[in-house]
Amino acid sequence: GITAANCTCSVWEGFTETMKAMAQWKLWFEEFKTMIMPIYTTKDIFQAQKEKKVGIILGWQNTTGFGDHLPYVRIFREIGLRIVQLTYNTANSVGSGCYESTDGGLTDFGRELVHELNHQGILIDLSHVGQKTARDTILYSKKPVTYSHCCPFSLRKHPRNKTDEDLKLIAEHGGVIGITMFPPFL
Repeated sequence: GITAANCTCSVWEGFTETMKAMAQWKLWFEEFKTMIMPIYTTKDIFQAQKEKKVGIILGWQNTTGFGDHLPYVRIFREIGLRIVQLTYNTANSVGSGCYESTDGGLTDFGRELVHELNHQGILIDLSHVGQKTARDTILYSKKPVTYSHCCPFSLRKHPRNKTDEDLKLIAEHGGVIGITMFPPFL
């Protein structure tokens, strides 16, 4: 009954390993074409449903695959990348993750990357991003962003969970909130 899934193909991997992972998905799309199909647009999700296939949205849970080279964003988009989480729990050149003791917010490079992700139509995910970095991104991004998998901080005080204030802020800016059922966050 699932129509589409965001499948992580990069977390800590650099350019070469991330490219290999995305190439593997291309092979799987061919090998398992009776069951799965790539999702590039929302129209493709409806097509997957019509064909009774699972649509695969290729995503990353970190930006390490880009390194510090913004032109890679276009290349990865052309081969199917559609969702990117800015950080995965710890800090990187873009901003701070949710487990950092000090959240410095979105960096200058992070702003450039947000601009390029917006330009390329790649959805920005803030699920593992630090609170200040997430707020900076929500306010800086010209397109809505997402907490694709999170839980409310008011339910359980955990660094990965989002405050009511943060959930309202993303919603006020047109963003989407997805809930996770991961037991440690509950």
